[in-house]
Amino acid sequence: GHPTPVRKSMREPPHAGERIDKDVTVAVKRHVIDTNYLGHDDLAAFLGRSTDNYAVIAEMTLVEVHKKAAAFQARQLLKILCRHPRQVIILRSTLDLYRDRGDSKGLVNRLIEPKQTGSFGEYCRTVIDVPDDEHVDAHFALMEEQSRAQVADLQASVGNILNLFERCVTIFERAELDRLPKRIPYSEALQRKLIHLSMDIHKVLLRSLHIEQRFYPKTTPCALNTFVFRYALCVVIFLTRWIRHGEAKEIRQERLVNHVMDLKTAAVATFFDGLKTHDEMPKDVHLEAKYVLSAIGAYTNCGKGGWR
Repeated sequence: GHPTPVRKSMREPPHAGERIDKDVTVAVKRHVIDTNYLGHDDLAAFLGRSTDNYAVIAEMTLVEVHKKAAAFQARQLLKILCRHPRQVIILRSTLDLYRDRGDSKGLVNRLIEPKQTGSFGEYCRTVIDVPDDEHVDAHFALMEEQSRAQVADLQASVGNILNLFERCVTIFERAELDRLPKRIPYSEALQRKLIHLSMDIHKVLLRSLHIEQRFYPKTTPCALNTFVFRYALCVVIFLTRWIRHGEAKEIRQERLVNHVMDLKTAAVATFFDGLKTHDEMPKDVHLEAKYVLSAIGAYTNCGKGGWR
């Protein structure tokens, strides 16, 4: 194989999947962390095990942390991350992710917000690990307001998913739905249905989000590597799962908003080394999406490929 370039300074963030240190190749693991994992001992164990384990935090996770009783929740849930600030990677806003055109070169680094990632330790020192004062209170009040606005935007858009649900019911056959969770090699027809439906949704999303034409992917392989497409794929997999469980009508809008947040997190995690969550739904959808993506040769595992 190719020799792995040794980074000049060990303080540089590990961009490649691996690095050489004292002649030993150490795998860098960058996992997206779901909200339910944040305040948990499992996260402390993951970060404590190796300084090459990174917690990747998506905007949706920060919205969930701050949408209610922000000052209390943030301090509770970000405590473990604040003990390992150099192992925290903050991603760009969802809107920025929507605008990525999916070129595979440098893909995962384009999803990272360098300024917030670099200043996370300072954020812990000046906001999380300090007693309340008017500046800190004002900060949390603003965060709560912004997070609620994002949740309200999501509520307005989840109706589209219910319409798609009806369409899925007619497109997929029972036998195909049963194959999905088993990860039996999908028939070509089933793979094509998943990809085509996801492509359609991805186009609808680009239009409904008013993403300017110049941010559209140039080729199909690029489209498969966009966050918009992967979110669409996760929505389709979620819907097939939902049909299988016969959960069509019982779902409340509020619960659907939470599902959408989970699906966005599951989607962004397909670019990285994995998703850490205690919730079965996003865990399953994430693995299924990664399986489909790696089967069609798209970018997974920080560019290393494969689906595990």
